[in-house]
Amino acid sequence: MSIDWKAGRDLPWGWWLRVNGHVLEDVDGRRWTSVREAFWSGRMNFPLAHLVPEQVELLLRVLSSIERRWVNGSENRHDLFGGDMLFWRFYCCWLASVGLTDLGRSINALEAGLSDEGHSVMLMLRATRDPAWADLPMTKVIDAVRTAMLDGGPICASSFEHFERAVAYRNNVFAREMMGDRHLVTLTGFQDQGRMPVRRVIWSASFGDERKRDVFFIWLAERVDRWDDWAECAFYNGTSALTQRLFTLLLES
Repeated sequence: MSIDWKAGRDLPWGWWLRVNGHVLEDVDGRRWTSVREAFWSGRMNFPLAHLVPEQVELLLRVLSSIERRWVNGSENRHDLFGGDMLFWRFYCCWLASVGLTDLGRSINALEAGLSDEGHSVMLMLRATRDPAWADLPMTKVIDAVRTAMLDGGPICASSFEHFERAVAYRNNVFAREMMGDRHLVTLTGFQDQGRMPVRRVIWSASFGDERKRDVFFIWLAERVDRWDDWAECAFYNGTSALTQRLFTLLLES
């Protein structure tokens, strides 16, 4: 089947699959139990035994980070690939080789943006995300906040409010707060010990003024897909470990 990916860029990959009883069927008559299976095994030619949530989630996070072009490769290498340069370079080359990124005429694989098919795949992976992973907020909310910063104008309070409402019910949430005359960014997470789940602060940072705090919060908002992993870092390794990790990423961004 020949697909016009330019026209189908904003449609989730697999929109052409047809429901046949309890399975999905493609134009070649192949049957799949899910869209992800059709993509992973039918399109990517991976064995089904290796279709695990972590691998697909990594692909989604990498595609999402490439879509956010202002997040540079060095930061991605540290946060998504644990500082493993060879793994990061290989992954970028692999994405280009399978057509999920677009090399263009002069861009190398480490700088390539998403191809039209890659964008469609990203939409599908978001739409079919495992319920264990929280949905990503709409990127236009994050874009609105960031645009205000790039223009050097005042940060629109309503943009913050829209974003904060979108993420309010995540398991792990960064938030802007005030404590006396201190401007804080806090990270809270649910703890379900006992009969009543409660939200507790597991990390915080204090800033001298509101704007510095908000600039940092925007940086966090652009990376909302990393919040759960950062909360896990604080929970298992301590608050100082998360502080060091974020400081390293800030230097790389």
